[in-house]
Amino acid sequence: MPYTIESIELFVRETKPGRMLFTLGKHGDATQRTEGLTSPLAHVRLVLSDGAGRKRFGCSADRLSVRWLDKRPGRSQDLKRRELVALIETAREIALATTPFAHPFDCWRQTHPAIMRAGAERNQEALTSAFASALIERAVLDAFCRIENVSFFQAVKEERLGIELAAIHPELTGLRLSETIADRPRTAFWIRHTVGASDPLTRADLGDRAVNDGLPETLQEYIEEDGVRFFKIKVTGEPERDLERLGKIWDVVMEADSPVLTLDANEAYEDLDRFAAFVARFEQELTGCFQHVDYIEQPLPRGLTLDPATAPAVRRIAERKPLLIDEADGTTDAFRQALAIGYAGVSHKNCKGVFKSLANHALAYHRALHGEYAFLSGEDLQNLPIVPLQQDFTSLSVLGLEHCERNGHHYNDGLSMLSAEEKAKALAHHPDLYVKREGEAYLQIVDGRVRCGSLQAAGFGVQDEPDWQAMRPLRDWVEQRHPA
Repeated sequence: MPYTIESIELFVRETKPGRMLFTLGKHGDATQRTEGLTSPLAHVRLVLSDGAGRKRFGCSADRLSVRWLDKRPGRSQDLKRRELVALIETAREIALATTPFAHPFDCWRQTHPAIMRAGAERNQEALTSAFASALIERAVLDAFCRIENVSFFQAVKEERLGIELAAIHPELTGLRLSETIADRPRTAFWIRHTVGASDPLTRADLGDRAVNDGLPETLQEYIEEDGVRFFKIKVTGEPERDLERLGKIWDVVMEADSPVLTLDANEAYEDLDRFAAFVARFEQELTGCFQHVDYIEQPLPRGLTLDPATAPAVRRIAERKPLLIDEADGTTDAFRQALAIGYAGVSHKNCKGVFKSLANHALAYHRALHGEYAFLSGEDLQNLPIVPLQQDFTSLSVLGLEHCERNGHHYNDGLSMLSAEEKAKALAHHPDLYVKREGEAYLQIVDGRVRCGSLQAAGFGVQDEPDWQAMRPLRDWVEQRHPA
């Protein structure tokens, strides 16, 4: 039965100013507060119809995180936001021009290469182009699942999406995606709490930075009050600073129950030898902490990561700790290239593409069958409610990952960006996922975990249609906020 995209509308929702200071690492400014800074969320509303006359909306959303997507120097945030919005608008036009398709994967095969080409022609990072493509992809998946009245997990398990794994990874010829996933969706996840380079570890670190809004503010408080035991630590590319900071963090996280750590360099180590020396010193000087680290994420700049010449050094480092790519994962073959060099992992983020993550999951499964280690991780600090957060948890339910980075709520004030109607529906329909506290709704973390079985309903993780009237058209917003 053919499906047709009838319309696509683009909106933006601005969040409230952040409640806390945050520093990624090398690219952050530890003196800059988040007051006055917002995390605008681009939203897509798509209408899909089929040959039987059925018609449903589908949605997607993501933070316009241009400082992560494009780190090239000399390019202002205004410029990057304008260019990203223009590329999203182009993705919309490409999607509207698709011919009727039999399955969502057929639609993706029409739109994704065209969007990536459009981005390349405009000198955009591959990651930026993938972001624009993923917004369309998820809206189509959502609408398709609504028409067929199935959850996303059901659509994958029942092979309804038309996925051909070999079209992304040729070595997967003959492998069916349904063979690689569990019989039931995962509906509970350990939360991996990000520790930014400037985050206070104890109350003594707060000084005059205390927010005093009744919520946890320090790493120690999150351990005591939310029971978190998985941690993602940002490193800066400065070995002395990083090792000193890691020692202090380890003193705090030892209080958690069986702590598990990951490190994220966000491309900070531009010199491979310098990074190798850091890893060696880390193992020698902080042995206990080092032994609790699962993997190290994106140590090198994306332009260097997939250079085959780095393979000997990468493999030597990987003997100490598995390495994972994130920002370097801009294309559908990036994971395959990274594995050949010596990396073992790749991050899942909805904003990089759902079909790509599903294919990467299958590739890791395939390699395991042949005795080779490969893995996916759940990342993305700023998955905010409603649409980005819920759709990413829905993807994770298929991928079956045990833990995921998920503390945008730490830096943003819960569901404060939503309309009153949306908050009420979120609390009513997802009592496992959200909780009301001090007059606001928040992500509910109990004993370090989030439970979200309520997301297993028809569609791609979003039960209620977003309040479009509470948003602004994307074009109007960018012209006002980021004028040329």
